[in-house]
Amino acid sequence: MNPGDRARPLRGGDTVADLLTTLEPDLPAAADELQIATLLERRGLTDEEATARYGRDVFALSRELFRRLPPRPVQEPPPGTTTPRSRAARLLSHGPLYAVPSLVYPAVLVALGGPALVRGMLLATSLGWVWGMGTSVAAYRLLGQGRPRAAARLWRRLTLLGLGVAVADAALLATTGDGGAGLVAFVVAQVGYQLASGTMLFYGLEWRLALIALPAAGLGVTYILLGFDPDRAAPALLAGAVTSALALGAAWWATRARGGTARPNRPNTVRPTLIGTLPCVVYAMLSALFLMFNSARFITAPLDLAITVAPLVLGMGVLEWRSHRFHDQAVTLLRRTSATAEFRRRAWLLLLRELGVSMLVLAVLGALLLGVLAAAGVLTPRAVLLLGAYLLLGGAYFAGYILVNHGEFRWILTVVGVVAVLDIAATLSLSSRFAPYGEVPVFLAGCLTLLVLFLTALRQNIGRVAPYR
Repeated sequence: MNPGDRARPLRGGDTVADLLTTLEPDLPAAADELQIATLLERRGLTDEEATARYGRDVFALSRELFRRLPPRPVQEPPPGTTTPRSRAARLLSHGPLYAVPSLVYPAVLVALGGPALVRGMLLATSLGWVWGMGTSVAAYRLLGQGRPRAAARLWRRLTLLGLGVAVADAALLATTGDGGAGLVAFVVAQVGYQLASGTMLFYGLEWRLALIALPAAGLGVTYILLGFDPDRAAPALLAGAVTSALALGAAWWATRARGGTARPNRPNTVRPTLIGTLPCVVYAMLSALFLMFNSARFITAPLDLAITVAPLVLGMGVLEWRSHRFHDQAVTLLRRTSATAEFRRRAWLLLLRELGVSMLVLAVLGALLLGVLAAAGVLTPRAVLLLGAYLLLGGAYFAGYILVNHGEFRWILTVVGVVAVLDIAATLSLSSRFAPYGEVPVFLAGCLTLLVLFLTALRQNIGRVAPYR
């Protein structure tokens, strides 16, 4: 909407003017028609009610109200705002950065043995995933409240607390089986890297994290190419430990370097912010349960099954990037659309397009992997099915990003919880009927169900204005 539209002749009765009088005190200084439409939605005004009372739907009514607003200052973009191209490059780097710990797994396998590796990986990945999710969501919200110092302090404190939890949990785990001190070191190193990388990605320090992780990635790949020689595992293990320590140091420096103008009279919102992250934390816990329960059994499986998750991990940055693109394009579409029904239809098509692109990228990465496995003579039909399951799970993750951004936690938590429980029950009761590795078709069905239900939820709420503010 062009602000110059306010000069056009006004239409509408006194009811519109009365509505504007009640809305204007609740609008920010720099308001636009999207914020007006969001406020109308939050007051429970539907298209039918708007048409009955004011002779137009919510979109048209918000534009009319915007035209009637007195001139307000134009909000300038904050300094240092990244361009779409630079943000895309940053997001695309996240997948390879997430994958770095897995490159050291073969060396850990030789050092600790298969059972200890599986138990440690399950603990470290789940703890890092859930703890990192809660920390990052809380920090983003504090930053959105204009509290950069509070966000930085939160990163430091929760990272230290998370490392303490990792030490305690790993020590307890080590008493229940093989692994000993090596298992504790492995868990703490991986959790440390996950938490540190979350901090550095939060502050846009991807290139520094890449430099820190390069030695571990290089030595991990070298060790794999040398054929898993037990006598050559030490350099990869040492590089993994050093990478984790350096990442933690860089993350600590990043948080200490962040500041902002002190505002002593600002109320303390840290505790409410932490409480507000609980839905995201529960979603992370359920997602970790679903993925870890199904993936753990393939870590020590034949090579074609063990590495089939690689395209999903490498493509996580693509999923993040395309979800951001969907939001940006939906905002642009919303500004250019004159009717709610039209926006709902076009936004749904936009969502399907971005989902299709995301899954196509994962499929290309998967096809390359299958080609390599086929050339090596180790490809099996079960690996193709498992790759399909991870492809569908990637689509579900993309839809999950959008649902979380839309605040649809009641639906998303219900869906993930129910699918995870049914998947576990089906795996325990039915997988033996589809041997060998009968867990694969059960996992495939669970991923498909998750994607379909997420898309069903999005189809219902895609036309809401509030998520695109």
